[in-house]
Amino acid sequence: MAQLGQKEKQILTLVGELSEQLTSNNFREAYSTAGKLNASLKGDDIIQLPIDTIEQIKTQLRFYYRHNDELNNAGRKLYGTGKKLAELASL
Repeated sequence: MAQLGQKEKQILTLVGELSEQLTSNNFREAYSTAGKLNASLKGDDIIQLPIDTIEQIKTQLRFYYRHNDELNNAGRKLYGTGKKLAELASL
């Protein structure tokens, strides 16, 4: 692979940060990093990384957002369950 430019280094750094945050269960920080990564991948700039690598990063980012939505939905449901249990405990 050719020498990496600033944009490519930034993308790979963000991918590494997101990986670390997700495997460490730092989901709030991961959301911010995913947003930065998503923004870096958009636009008209040419990214000098193999197309397969770029596509895999985009695919994993889509998976991340889907799983994050599922996690948020589960959190709301568990909150609702907790509120209902609190009502029942106060009878």
